[in-house]
Amino acid sequence: MLLCKILISVFIQCVMLPNIVTGAWALRDVTIDIEPPVVERGETALLRCNYELEGKPLYSVKWYRGQREFYRYTPNEVPTTKVFLFAGLQVNLQLSDEHQVVLQNVDFNLSGNFTCEVSTDGPNFLTAMVSRNMSVVVLPKYPPTLTTERGDYGIGDTIRANCTSAASKPAATLIFSLNNMV
Repeated sequence: MLLCKILISVFIQCVMLPNIVTGAWALRDVTIDIEPPVVERGETALLRCNYELEGKPLYSVKWYRGQREFYRYTPNEVPTTKVFLFAGLQVNLQLSDEHQVVLQNVDFNLSGNFTCEVSTDGPNFLTAMVSRNMSVVVLPKYPPTLTTERGDYGIGDTIRANCTSAASKPAATLIFSLNNMV
């Protein structure tokens, strides 16, 4: 928790300090978009890191799942991209670059916070970090089924019914309603 507070403090200082030489801001408007923010297990997710360097050279863009780095883009290194082993995480390198990472065949262990860290090159080496949550789910493969003791009911009859949903994660919430009343 203390590490997080320190990182947030660094983020605020780096974004808020102008470049003393030119008087211009050097790193700002750092945001993350995750599409979709709730992704089905086995599908693809696009993580996009948006930022404005205001003419400063890019040093690196790093991506983390929790505290673990899994992708790095460094334009002045060969190769420019590096992927670090992370169980259940598959990066599509052909679709990933300095602004986005494409994750394929996502699994449950990827649910959680993703962080993008952007750093400008020297002499200032300003750094900003932002995070966003992604959830991995399994939707029911079929609509719920409703079974009753009989087929016809009259006014005042008691209905005994069972509603069953196919497997899902998180578990589906089933709500009974009769004549639009819950």
